[in-house]
Amino acid sequence: MARQSIIRSDSIDYSFWLIFSADGQMRFTRGEPTANRGERKMKCSAVLPKSLFKTPELKATISVGDVGAHTFNIDVNAVSEALRATIGCDIDLRVERPDE
Repeated sequence: MARQSIIRSDSIDYSFWLIFSADGQMRFTRGEPTANRGERKMKCSAVLPKSLFKTPELKATISVGDVGAHTFNIDVNAVSEALRATIGCDIDLRVERPDE
C-alpha cells in the first residue's frame, strides 16, 4: 500500500480521496476507493505547513466547473463487427442511457 502522508521538517504532504454521490452523500478514504455508477471519485492532495497546526481552524472550498454531459456517438455496428472479428462470434450489443 502506498503511503498517504509524507512528514517533512516544515510540512506534511497528505494524499486522500473524496467520493461524491448523485444523491448528496460523500465519503472519504486514504486509499484509492471503488466507485459505484452514481459516484465520482476525486484524488486530492494537501501540503500543509506544520505551523498551521497552531491555528485553531482550517477551511477549504473545492469547486469543480460544470463540464456538461458529454455526447458519445457509438457506432454499434462497427463495435459488433470488431468483436466478431476478434472473438469469432456474433454479439448482441445495445447502448442504453444510465438512469438519471
